[in-house]
Amino acid sequence: TVSEAFFTIFRCTVGNECTDHRGRPIFALVADTYGWGYSFVFAIVQLLLTFGLFNVIMAIFIENVLAGAKTNEQIIKRQRLQDDAFFASKMTELVAIIMQVAHKQQRQSEQTEQRRTYLPSR
Repeated sequence: TVSEAFFTIFRCTVGNECTDHRGRPIFALVADTYGWGYSFVFAIVQLLLTFGLFNVIMAIFIENVLAGAKTNEQIIKRQRLQDDAFFASKMTELVAIIMQVAHKQQRQSEQTEQRRTYLPSR
């Protein structure tokens, strides 16, 4: 019947149990009844279904994982930009670095000017 055929296809595709209701392998039954040409077609269809279904499921899974990672990354970036304390601490560090560089340059220019003052002119 049609319901038995659908159940057999389901078992063969999902459970990898390609047998009829008596436990005989379907591949051998197709080969004996219709010849090796139909068995070859049956094998190719099974192979394509197995790999095709697996690839579709994996593609969906990978797409969802990447979308979740991208969303998570965007949330983290948004939180960083909205974090006032983080911004304030980074600005404080930047101002401190600028002040250190400015003081260093000022000391170097003062030392250079002192050397010019103490050097005898020729």
